[in-house]
Amino acid sequence: EDSRPGVSVTVNDDDEAALVVSESTLSLAEAGGIGTYTVQLNGVPTDEVTVTATSSDTGAATVSPASLTFTTGNWNSGQTVTVTGVDDDLVNDGGRRTVTISHTATGGGYDNLDEDLRPGVSVTVTNDEAALLVSESTLSLAEGGSGTYTVQL
Repeated sequence: EDSRPGVSVTVNDDDEAALVVSESTLSLAEAGGIGTYTVQLNGVPTDEVTVTATSSDTGAATVSPASLTFTTGNWNSGQTVTVTGVDDDLVNDGGRRTVTISHTATGGGYDNLDEDLRPGVSVTVTNDEAALLVSESTLSLAEGGSGTYTVQL
């Protein structure tokens, strides 16, 4: 019988194609506020790769450029995506909106990446419209009774 201890080995596949995104969250103002992050590939592609950035709500935040091109020569150089807040006349609950910037990739062995291999960016857009927040929407009182509510900007 062999009495030598066994060793368990786990090999992590570092050859799996993935996008590398520099930021997971951004915060910006509604009226033209700007935030940036970079995207790059984690390995040399077999051919040209196009990465597309898409806002979940273009009424709150837009992205530019909408697509990035990576080659075998620039795959590991971060390319900048600019996110810009969009001014609107909406008063948002809590004074902010949350938008997700998602990414897709095509070509060069980067097609059909699982979601965890193409991370998104969560963007909080702070509202610039003034709003009153009232603590109670209704008060039921007996005649001569009193109640309380608060109002804040």
